[in-house]
Amino acid sequence: TIVIGKGVLMATLQTDDQLRERFSLLRDEWKAKSKYISNTAQMSILWPYQQIIGMGLDAVPYILAELKRESDHWFWALEAITGENPVPPDSLGDVDASAQAWIDWGRGKGLTQ
Repeated sequence: TIVIGKGVLMATLQTDDQLRERFSLLRDEWKAKSKYISNTAQMSILWPYQQIIGMGLDAVPYILAELKRESDHWFWALEAITGENPVPPDSLGDVDASAQAWIDWGRGKGLTQ
């Protein structure tokens, strides 16, 4: 059990493979729908992104893996899910620095290497 913000990461009825597949499908759909959107708030209200948030704490390791692979606008989802925001004020708006702050946070929680 891992305590994150106000939640607890616990075993679910879905297997890791099922969660990974669901996340991947939603991620791909979100990326396709947000491809030409520059407004982060608009990106974040798209249905696939909201579904990823709805996956809860199970989605966090997959989001962190995405950030390690490619910096993108996952910060809204991570904060909504975890109730935390490790991004320093001077890094707000800097996607790469924000991604690194979240990756470091995830490493500290044992959610990523």
